[in-house]
Amino acid sequence: MKEELVYVERQRFNRWFVVALLFIADGLFFYTGISIYFVEKTWGNNPMDDRIYIIVLLLLLFISIGFFFIRLDTVINKDGVFFRMFPFHPRFKFKSWEQISEAEVKDVNPIKKFGGWGKRNSGLVITRFNIRGGGFRFGFKRKSYTISGNRVLLLTLTNHKKIYLGTRKPEELSEFLKKIDAERKQK
Repeated sequence: MKEELVYVERQRFNRWFVVALLFIADGLFFYTGISIYFVEKTWGNNPMDDRIYIIVLLLLLFISIGFFFIRLDTVINKDGVFFRMFPFHPRFKFKSWEQISEAEVKDVNPIKKFGGWGKRNSGLVITRFNIRGGGFRFGFKRKSYTISGNRVLLLTLTNHKKIYLGTRKPEELSEFLKKIDAERKQK
């Protein structure tokens, strides 16, 4: 019986210093609220309305806690490539090998390629959740799903669109792509 080839990678957001800075900001905001409402010490000449303060505090806490749940899941097998950026995409997206004209592991500069200064080749780029190369980005001809780093699986689709999937195991992924390509050619 032949063993089925499957590649699975799960990446989590691991920039502890960003999360630490967010929790420090949360702590300072919480301390300010305690001193304003319980100690009755005012901060500035025009204090924030109570409802707005509570909304901002909850929003900051939601964003800080959200960093613990963000992950990129990639599964590759003989059928194609499954990927999702959880919690933004609760279900896996799927691209079959018939839809993919080329799959390769590349080094890219995420600031140059998906944002920052300079001309953008794909036109409109909408950036959602961007902290030093992480997040997911959409353009007219390319989509990027990365957690961190500059190593990606570049999927060039038959309609000439490109999908960039971040990887932390580029060597292992390259070897797997060679194996899956050899197996697909045997059929």
